[in-house]
Amino acid sequence: MSASMHHVSIFVQDMKRALQLFNGILGMPIMQQLEGIRGSSISTLLGIPDFRGDMIFLKHPDQQICLELVHQTRGDQGGNSDGSGFGTSLTVPDLDAVHASLSRESWHPLSEPLNMPDPSGRYVRLFCFRTEEGFMVELIQRAD
Repeated sequence: MSASMHHVSIFVQDMKRALQLFNGILGMPIMQQLEGIRGSSISTLLGIPDFRGDMIFLKHPDQQICLELVHQTRGDQGGNSDGSGFGTSLTVPDLDAVHASLSRESWHPLSEPLNMPDPSGRYVRLFCFRTEEGFMVELIQRAD
């Protein structure tokens, strides 16, 4: 089984400044803006109690991978006092098998697989875990 890159996430302290960099200076077009994201599903997915925040997805039309900027406005900062952090999102063909393997090998998923919409509005199954270094990894299985 092999994973493929889906997107890269960056938790930012200042969304306006991050957009100035990635959209304004680096020219990455905005694909989707989600403001006021909150709820038990996103909190469970990220392992951040009472998560609230904004997300902006940027993607150049010639690229397959998008960049997700996350600005956390409320909730446990997950060990980062400034709310910063980063992670990657990988697509896998069998999410349940990977979840079971991670659990068996003492990599602790933050939740069971969840169903949530992706930036295009299609539902996917996904869950997250952190490496020992604190790097967030999100695993996604697309619905076919």
